[in-house]
Parts: sequence; structure tokens; C-alpha cells
Amino acid sequence: MSFRIATFFPEHLDLNGDQANLLVASKRLEWLGFEVEITTIEKTTELPLDTDLIFIGHGSLAAWADIQDFMTNAIAWISQSVKEGAAFMAVASGHEWAIRSGLLAGDAMPTERISKFEIADVEGREVLGYLNSSTSAPVIQKNDLLLGTQLHGPILAKNPEFADSYLLEIAKSRGILKNNKVSNPASDVDPLNNNADLVAGIVKQVWELERDLASE
Repeated sequence: MSFRIATFFPEHLDLNGDQANLLVASKRLEWLGFEVEITTIEKTTELPLDTDLIFIGHGSLAAWADIQDFMTNAIAWISQSVKEGAAFMAVASGHEWAIRSGLLAGDAMPTERISKFEIADVEGREVLGYLNSSTSAPVIQKNDLLLGTQLHGPILAKNPEFADSYLLEIAKSRGILKNNKVSNPASDVDPLNNNADLVAGIVKQVWELERDLASE
């Protein structure tokens, strides 16, 4: 069984490298022994019958104007997929769109722009990212498998422990992970390779720098 990810309009909604969240998720899932399928949803794409994680990134006003009708029509599919157990993650303007569409809680009213490194708390875990927002949308919110954030980075790259925790939570909920073991690991992947440790060391150095910037 594969871990299936669906991403909306990656060429439109990647203003701050948001789609790299999926590159990080895919690689970390592979390190854990999963097979990963990523479906790109465009205007001519038929919405998948089933998926484990739906992702929406950040785009410009012009980008959103171009896809707005499609996205409005997709709300029902996203809602139904979430109701059936799919996870949902949205970043920045994608997060704001999800709030306005009733998919996530909160509000996204215009405010004075804030641009700074930010450390937020998610279920007792510190999460680091860059906040560049001019709305009242929550810096980050998580409700079960629904995740919305204003933090760029990309957030899953800057926070590998959080990334693994979230991805494994999805996998367990979706029945891909049973008894804390991957039920159908890729045969050519060693889940215990040292790539994750190498990345963790690099991220730790970034954290030390950006934590200081966040406190200024």
C-alpha cells in the first residue's frame, strides 16, 4: 500500500517553495520504508477517488484568480475526503483560502503585515518557520489530521521531528502503518539509513541561527 498525496496546482501555489514540503515528506516517508505516490491536480485533472494527504500551497493574487473557479468546485471533494479520513495541509494563502472556505477554523481578516522568523507551539512541540503574513489567520493550527500554517520554510524541512510525527499519524490513521510498523515497505529502502540523522544535524544548525532571529 502506498502513501498517496494530492497537491493542487503546484505551478501556481509554490510562491515560497511550498511544494518542497512534499519533496521533504516524500523523502522522509521513503526513509521510513513507505512507497509514495504524488498526484498533481490541475484544471483538466480528474480528482482522485482516494488520497491520504491533500496539500495546498501559497500563491499570488493572480495565481489564485486563475484557479479560483476550480478551487471553489473542489471544496466539496476536499470536505468529503477529509470526512472519509484524509489529512489536509495548507500553507499561507492556501491556509487563508481554506479558512474562508470553511475547511479550517479561524478567520483571515486583513492586518498589518508581519515578516519575521517565528517559533510556534503545536501539541507541545516547537515548530520553526518564517512568518510573512498580512491576515489574522493563525500562525499554525492542527486539529487531528488537519494542518494549516502561515509559516514558510518549508515547514516540514525545518521541523523533521514534527514532519515524521505528522506523517506517521496520517499513516496510522489511514491503516498504512500497523502496530508501529510499515505494512508494505519499499523493498529497496533501508528505513534505518543515516540520511535522516545527517539532515537532522543540518537542521539543528539552522534552528540555532533562526531561533536567535525569532527572539529579536
